[in-house]
Amino acid sequence: MLVEMIGYLSSVLVFIAFFMRTMVPLRCVAIASNITFIVWSLGSNIWPVLALHTALLPLNVIRLVQIRRMLRQIDSARGTGLDVSALAVGLRAERHPAGTVLFARGDKGDAAFLVAKGEVEIAEFHKKLGAGQLFGEVALLSPDGVRIAAARCASDVELYRIDASAFGRAFYQDPAFAFALVRLVTGRLVENMQHFNVEDPNGGV
Repeated sequence: MLVEMIGYLSSVLVFIAFFMRTMVPLRCVAIASNITFIVWSLGSNIWPVLALHTALLPLNVIRLVQIRRMLRQIDSARGTGLDVSALAVGLRAERHPAGTVLFARGDKGDAAFLVAKGEVEIAEFHKKLGAGQLFGEVALLSPDGVRIAAARCASDVELYRIDASAFGRAFYQDPAFAFALVRLVTGRLVENMQHFNVEDPNGGV
């Protein structure tokens, strides 16, 4: 009877997993379902199910550890009011040496970036971005999708690339993220306009 109840619990956990919208809860539920399926299959002598979930359990644990590590690295971005955990599923880690040009002004923008370690210089605005700061997002939101400035690694850099599709999904699915992003972009555009007005008091932008 107990084994049968564990089997039902395993099925319920799999069902719940389909409703998870973020990766950390999804992995936690998946791990729980792996464990219950292992117990159930051992009690029922169903070896194919045992083999499957014995293989899936360490994989889910590893992925959960990786996601938690990534979220800790980028947690400083919350200080901007932008909760980047909404982007976790679309992040891809990259490393670049100092001097690498990530993109040039006028390039087509297919991704935004989040700095994990090091500094990235935005050449046209003489500005450096550090850990936890997002950049390259303006091109993903503009009609023509073109970079308005160049980005170069001022030091050895670790960053996360956020592809346009993941960025778009987070924007439409998470209103809090979308609102914080609009505020961030608006603030940067105002800051950029002020920068140009200081360089050209006659109003050239």
